[in-house]
Amino acid sequence: MIIFVDGIDGSGKTTLIGHLVAALNRGGAEARVSGLLWRYLPTIAAPEQFDSWIVSTTGLDVAEALITAMIDRLDDLRALSVAQDRVHLVDRGPKTVYASARAHAYERRTSIEPLRERLAASVRALTDVQPCVSIELGEGEEALRTALPRLTSSQTVTPAYLGYLQAFATEMYASGDWPGLPTQRLDVSMSAESNCVAVIESLCLQTIMNGRADVGAAVPAHGRDRRA
Repeated sequence: MIIFVDGIDGSGKTTLIGHLVAALNRGGAEARVSGLLWRYLPTIAAPEQFDSWIVSTTGLDVAEALITAMIDRLDDLRALSVAQDRVHLVDRGPKTVYASARAHAYERRTSIEPLRERLAASVRALTDVQPCVSIELGEGEEALRTALPRLTSSQTVTPAYLGYLQAFATEMYASGDWPGLPTQRLDVSMSAESNCVAVIESLCLQTIMNGRADVGAAVPAHGRDRRA
């Protein structure tokens, strides 16, 4: 099973993934974090280089690179062995990456629309062979209100970065759920521990941990947003 964890910067994606991996492995399921997106960017050799790459690269080029990297990442995920007791957690799913790309492209966001169909085709190809779900932390202004204090406590939020975050949050809200990818939306203001429990319960991961689940059926029973 593949679980994408979606949300804007500072929403708690990495923290939630850490809790889920620990909880699942404690319960006897094999859980692992899949390759991070920066590894699929050919101009980035280490995560520390990401910020300088963003600053030195045009918004449209950043947007195109992010989507192309996500497509390559999805293709790798498609090649994974389908094992019922294994859970792959992915930091930033298709919705997050595409919304981020549109925020980077800004006034030229329509230029990346042709890449959306390529991304959608990769999502369809993946969901044809792997059970997948998206877990989204917060939505729109709600997510931004919670994320900003977290970000400002650990780094400098420049006016340019704030503008990007606002556009990112808007794109996440406006795009709705990614077509064909079941989505569960969590309360971004809740603790990572509480959201971890909510994910395990809603996706029936407890039975996966006990070695009895059909992960093809392990999708949210509620919480889908049908605005898409």
